[in-house]
Amino acid sequence: MELLTGKLDALRYEPTAKRVRVLLAGEPVADTCDARLVWEPRRVVPTYAVPATALTAQLLPAGAESGDEEAGYRLPGISSRPVLDPSVPFTTHTCTGTAFDVIAGDETAGRAGFRPVDPDLADYVILDFDAFEWREEDEPIVSHPHDPFGRIDVLRSSRHVRIEHDGRLLAESSRPILLFETLLPVRMYLPREDVVVNLEPSDTVSYCAYKGRASYYSVPDGPRDVAWTYHEPLHDAEQVRERICFFDERLDVVVDGVRRERPVTPWTD
Repeated sequence: MELLTGKLDALRYEPTAKRVRVLLAGEPVADTCDARLVWEPRRVVPTYAVPATALTAQLLPAGAESGDEEAGYRLPGISSRPVLDPSVPFTTHTCTGTAFDVIAGDETAGRAGFRPVDPDLADYVILDFDAFEWREEDEPIVSHPHDPFGRIDVLRSSRHVRIEHDGRLLAESSRPILLFETLLPVRMYLPREDVVVNLEPSDTVSYCAYKGRASYYSVPDGPRDVAWTYHEPLHDAEQVRERICFFDERLDVVVDGVRRERPVTPWTD
């Protein structure tokens, strides 16, 4: 864990060889082969910074920003300080710098650019991932850029898994697929036929850079949004297509007869 989080409090950046293209409502913002992945202090996933010379959009200064020391979630398993996961908006900055409105054609993305006070990034502008459309080479990307220090592994397993809520059995399977993702709990994706309750579809959706668009389910007369699936997963997660995964944070998960301790994550109730 120290290898992954030892520099979490620092402003970090990493060059990428990918061609990165950015659009705002179809209007070009930037096109470059010299982008950098940037992690603001205590951010757990990166976004892109592009050279100012690669911008075709206009930047309008929107004010100075100082680092917010209290922003984020306290996750003792990762850091002694609050960390910022993708749900914490881009406009929450953890280092000093200048915010910019980004104007492309008739479209404006408010405070969607940021230039930190750092000599190595003086000629770069960090862009809010959620405010724009992104391509790496010719492929669209969602949620955030892939982290070169993070990944997922998807493995078939014969572990025996029971999912319960207040003693009520929700699912039981001996053929889970386990998804291991850097800094997150192992997730257990079960065949739909091994779910013993009629889950109710929810309007809630979320996006993952590695897995794609998740659709959520609730338990009838039970907790809301405690399970999800990927109907059209990205290629890295094709093996979990249409399988059901439950939040370990909100339910009781028993694996090979041992009840797992509920992890503390941003999805903990």
